[in-house]
Amino acid sequence: MQLFYLPNLNASSFEFSEEESKHCVRVLRKKTGDYITLIDGKGTEAIASIVSDNPKKCTGNIIQRIHHKPNRNYYLHLAIAPTKNFDRMEWMLEKCIEIGVDEISFIVTANSERDKINMERCEKIAISAIKQSKQFFLPNINPMQSFQAFLDRTETIPNKWIAWCETEKIELLSKQIDGKEYSNNLVCIGPEGDFSKQEIEAAKAHQFLPCSLGSSILRSETAAVLVSAWYASKSI
Repeated sequence: MQLFYLPNLNASSFEFSEEESKHCVRVLRKKTGDYITLIDGKGTEAIASIVSDNPKKCTGNIIQRIHHKPNRNYYLHLAIAPTKNFDRMEWMLEKCIEIGVDEISFIVTANSERDKINMERCEKIAISAIKQSKQFFLPNINPMQSFQAFLDRTETIPNKWIAWCETEKIELLSKQIDGKEYSNNLVCIGPEGDFSKQEIEAAKAHQFLPCSLGSSILRSETAAVLVSAWYASKSI
């Protein structure tokens, strides 16, 4: 089943952007009279029929709507300091969303290599990922913010962890979440230079628990994918 994304499915008809029209008509060879499936990233699935197969402005009518509820028993928020090479973050976004993540925040830390991101590009990758993995909910992607400003916004989150490479005595995150109620979770992943000790102490002051992601030193994007996979495995 091929999915098409439109942020608003409240009307009785639809009109694709030129980019989505070209993909629908020229790439997928959809034509007038064909039925297609639309999603809005907020849980709505719509069955529609194409009225005009114009590759610059494909239009049609919405026939039926189905409203879905989230199908995971957890909410996972990842906060990550993006790498200098943002291609690696784009790969991370795609894979984490396909596996299952609900929110991603980009943070600037003491050892960060990057302090700006292209939000439009991130949103396109996110949309592509939910279409590819046939999901009905688009994750929230938050713009860059300082680590301290981010910490100050986490007071109401019950389960908070910060990945730290400094010590071997910290328990694995996968062990810490075993057998616990983990419906609302936040995991922070630092830059390749790791979080500073001052940042770890600041996180602990906001009730974050330090955690380990294993004996290997992982790239930031690998760590994010691993965390997403751990949570997904708990929901199966």
